[in-house]
Amino acid sequence: MRLNIRWKIGLTYLIIILVVLAVLSTFLISALYSYLFDQKKVEVLTNANIISSIVSENFSESYIGEKLPQMPLEKNARAIVVDPDCSVLFDSYKETSIKGKTFINKALTAALLKDGKNSASAYKENGSWFIDAAVPVIKNAKTVGAVYLIQSGDSTEDVISHIRNALFLLGALILVFVGIFSASIASVLTLPIERFTKFINNMPKDSLQHVQVSTRDEIGQLAIAFNSLIDRMAELEEKRRTFVSNASHELKTPLSIIKLLSDSLIQTENPDPEFIKEFLSDMSKEVERLTRIIEKLLDMTQMDSSQQNMQFAYMDVREIADEVYTKLVPLARSKEIVLTLNMPEEEVILPVERDTLTEAVYNIADNSIKYTEGGGSVSISVSRDLGNVYIAVSDTGIGIPKEEIQKIFDRFYRVDKARARETGGTGLGLSIAMDAVKLHNGHIEVKSEEEAGSRFTITLPYQEEYAKSGESYDLLR
Repeated sequence: MRLNIRWKIGLTYLIIILVVLAVLSTFLISALYSYLFDQKKVEVLTNANIISSIVSENFSESYIGEKLPQMPLEKNARAIVVDPDCSVLFDSYKETSIKGKTFINKALTAALLKDGKNSASAYKENGSWFIDAAVPVIKNAKTVGAVYLIQSGDSTEDVISHIRNALFLLGALILVFVGIFSASIASVLTLPIERFTKFINNMPKDSLQHVQVSTRDEIGQLAIAFNSLIDRMAELEEKRRTFVSNASHELKTPLSIIKLLSDSLIQTENPDPEFIKEFLSDMSKEVERLTRIIEKLLDMTQMDSSQQNMQFAYMDVREIADEVYTKLVPLARSKEIVLTLNMPEEEVILPVERDTLTEAVYNIADNSIKYTEGGGSVSISVSRDLGNVYIAVSDTGIGIPKEEIQKIFDRFYRVDKARARETGGTGLGLSIAMDAVKLHNGHIEVKSEEEAGSRFTITLPYQEEYAKSGESYDLLR
């Protein structure tokens, strides 16, 4: 059976109180036993000393037989007087008197010794408590006999039993009270959770709603965290819808053009070969553009799905910059753009995932070349300081309006859509670059001025010990 939190809270209170009551009752009963029986031992020992002082005046059988019967003894008490040979001179019990017989007892034997001392004890025998005391009878500094007094402890046991029963009754009342109290408290504590759960269960599947925050305790913090989660989910859902819409639009455009061109060819009778060649060339360009979009989408999908298991390895960042430079030299020359590479002489060692970081630098540099007119320049540089490594790409291109800088890393966003079609842009390159840099715990800074150029700076955290290591490294662990 599964217990809800209300029952768990209530049972927790009851168990705690039950344990406390059990421990406290055990301690009180034990202390009570010790205290009452100690008091009773003192009382019995005192009476035994009184008898000893009486019989010490004249330690003879006749005197003892005359004096002691006049002394009032407590009910169920028995007084025995023995001589040094443990022969009984007096026994207060008439029915089972052992007068004239030998009575040997450990306590009496100890009292009859030369340096005999008083003793008292409480013990349980056959289920009943007894208190006894043995006192030497001393006359003229000599032990002439001993007094043994034994008394039933049932009255004391009865007092303790009454107190024990009272404690049990009090404990039961406390448990009932705590049960009612804990049930009320549990209800108060769990009611917001039940309302919260009911709100979530009743939330429409096609909408995300905020829960009202009425307290500042943990439940209120949970509600605030839930509302924050709802906000993030709504943001992600909006991004997903935008992404699907943009992706659909980007894929639909080249397909529509291919469909239009193919329909035109089908409907044209005896088309001129040059006309057919021109149309097929246009269709090929659209297929290439469609292929580029799909490849970029696959790149993003692979990057999103592999974030948890990407393996980083220590390597020289200059190698990545040199690889990108080598790949882009032909494109820069075809556009009559000067592409330069500036790097420090010493190694710049970092734990990186080579393919993703290369893709990031390549996309930024490729983007700079595409949006730089012929005769311009693009430079790739690597530098570092005590805390960071910098990979910068600068160009003398058309620049980016200030209001657009924050949007250029959004997926499918393009500042100049008409120019993007001419250059074959998909609006995904900078988004992929940003995701790749974030995987390395870095960020990208953009400075740009229209008609003057742009500068993209990738900043990656750097530590001096990186340069001394060559082992594989999982940056995400």
